[in-house]
Amino acid sequence: MPDNFYELLNVSSTASFEEIKCSYKQLILQCHPDKLQQLHDPNPISRSAAQNSSDFNAINAAWNTLKDPVKRKHYDAELLQSKFQAHSNIYASIGLSEMQRIQVEIDEYDDDDDDDNDDDDAGAPPSQEPQADKGPVATMWSYAYDCRCGGQYLFDGGPGDDESSSEVIVECSECSLVIIVKLPAK
Repeated sequence: MPDNFYELLNVSSTASFEEIKCSYKQLILQCHPDKLQQLHDPNPISRSAAQNSSDFNAINAAWNTLKDPVKRKHYDAELLQSKFQAHSNIYASIGLSEMQRIQVEIDEYDDDDDDDNDDDDAGAPPSQEPQADKGPVATMWSYAYDCRCGGQYLFDGGPGDDESSSEVIVECSECSLVIIVKLPAK
C-alpha cells in the first residue's frame, strides 16, 4: 500500500482537481466490489477479494480527502510536517515569543495610477523621484529567528492567522534547515 494519498491515486502532489478526479475514477472501477463480482465467482471469499475491498476503501478515503480543498490543505500540511520530521532537518522547535518581532513597511502603490505615460519616455529608465505621492504605506509585523548558517527564519503570520494549526514549519532563507514555531493557544 502506498505511503500517501497521492501515491495511492497515482498522481503528483501538485495535481489539479481534474487530474485527481480522473485517476480516482479509473482506479475505483478496477477494484469496485460490484464490478469484481461480475467478473469472478461471487461465492468464494478469497484473499484477493479482501485485498480489493481494502484497496477500494483506501482509494475512497484518499478521494474524500483530496477532493475537498480544506481537507487537502490540512493533509498537505501533515504530509509536509511528517516529511520534515523524517528527514531530521529540524534545527529547533521554538515558541513564537522566542522570535524577534520586526516591523515591515509595505508600499500600497497601485501601478495603474500612472496614467501620464508618454511615448517618448518608453525607453527611459524609471525616475528616481521620491515616492511620497505614490500612496500610503502599510505596516505589518513579521517574526525572525537566526539560523546557525547565518540566514534567518522569517514568519509573516502571527497568533490567530491560521486557527487550525498550533505549529508552523518555517524554512531558513539560506539553507535547508527548518524550525517548528509553536503558536500560542487561543
